[in-house]
Amino acid sequence: MNELSVKLKDIDVSFGNKDVLKIGELTAYMNDRIAIIGPNGAGKSTLLKIIAGDFKGFEGTVQREMDFNYFAQIDELDAAVDDSFNFELLSRLNVPDNTNLSGGEETKFRLAQALSEYKLGLLLDEPTTHLDQESVNLLIDELEYYFGTLIFVSHDRHFINSMADKIWEVSDGSVREYTGNYDDYEEQKEQENLEHERQYRSFVSEKKRLEAAAQKQMEKAAKMGGDKARKQDIKPDRLSSSKQKDTVQKQAFKAAKSIESRLGRLDEVERMEDGTSLRFPMSEAMEIHNKFPVMGQDVTVKRGDRVLLDRVSFQFPLGRTVAIIGNNGSGKSSLLHEIMEDAEGMDISPKVKIESYRQMDYKMFTDEPVIRYLMKQTEFREPLVRSILQNLGFSQDEVTKPLHDLSGGEATRVSLALMFVRPSNVIILDEPTNFIDLNTIEALETFIRAYRGTIILTSHDKYFVERTADLVYEIRNGKLDRME
Repeated sequence: MNELSVKLKDIDVSFGNKDVLKIGELTAYMNDRIAIIGPNGAGKSTLLKIIAGDFKGFEGTVQREMDFNYFAQIDELDAAVDDSFNFELLSRLNVPDNTNLSGGEETKFRLAQALSEYKLGLLLDEPTTHLDQESVNLLIDELEYYFGTLIFVSHDRHFINSMADKIWEVSDGSVREYTGNYDDYEEQKEQENLEHERQYRSFVSEKKRLEAAAQKQMEKAAKMGGDKARKQDIKPDRLSSSKQKDTVQKQAFKAAKSIESRLGRLDEVERMEDGTSLRFPMSEAMEIHNKFPVMGQDVTVKRGDRVLLDRVSFQFPLGRTVAIIGNNGSGKSSLLHEIMEDAEGMDISPKVKIESYRQMDYKMFTDEPVIRYLMKQTEFREPLVRSILQNLGFSQDEVTKPLHDLSGGEATRVSLALMFVRPSNVIILDEPTNFIDLNTIEALETFIRAYRGTIILTSHDKYFVERTADLVYEIRNGKLDRME
């Protein structure tokens, strides 16, 4: 029997009138490597804080059989270090020796702090946020030989696949456990969905059969009732036959009621909402015939005195998704900015209409419903816009929600929808998977595949790049090279 690390019993967390977590029992054991996944706001970080002992607003018990180090997703940077600090790891993470650290460098510094003091339990909340792929791989290498219980929240599927042997899926207040990494989890979810669809079809078939049988009995009883209405014309020698018909009528009514009772006892199975297949139409005004709508010739990008890109040339083809990768600070975002500004050295087709992903604060200022707001921004028909919102997890009731009532996660999803419904033929995405949950990332992947224009994106998410990009360019040492 594996040695118990932590056991949660009868956990109940509520914020106001909303139930966040209701967990009967949840256990982790020595050497478990558990990834916690789920939508934004589902309670993933809250669950991790409960295990860490960093959250008090809950009912239930937590039995900890070991001490845990805890890396918070957002925390104040404490630059104080002692003799136990792992300077060697800090050096490998390429953190400069100064106080002006970038977001990614702060994350690396705090990770080095969390990993400096060894404990049998390690809790990590979104440890790959702001990290470039090189740093993510270094972290994976560092954790590969960690001895103890590792529990982490992440939306980085490459990181989950590399580290997890269990998945805790947090959804609708409950936690379900799956064995394996993210790929294994997806396979199990697919099997669940297929089984659910089978049960739904069986339910629909049985419901129709019973409804038809009940209708048949009711029609039979009604026919007998019509015969009964003519009873006054019945001759004495046929009276016994009439009584038999009364009996048959009662039996028909009784059979119909019995069938209706069986209908009422059927376990109803609701059909799962599945993302409708998408195809974004493009108006004639947005059509481009230039095979390379975005090009650069001897482009040099500087920030201050630092040269990020030195006389690079490129041709980004029409209708393709181009991913630009590279380490933090290599110049990815700066190159996107130069493209959007049509800076010196750029050759942008005159018909190019660029849309980009940006967080919006419109939700603060209007009570306009989501669907109405989006319809004002687009040439698309309403069924397509509703389909986009459905793919992003909005129910048909939620699309009428006022903008100012949106949560942070909902506002982010509306921002994504807004980018795709506005007229454009080029979309630019700078690290779009930061701070969005896995469901939204997968919806974004669906949108990218359905979009008919050109997409240029940057991302440290290896899995996302593999699933979306037709072409990949890497910025390294001031050069932009196409990867084969």
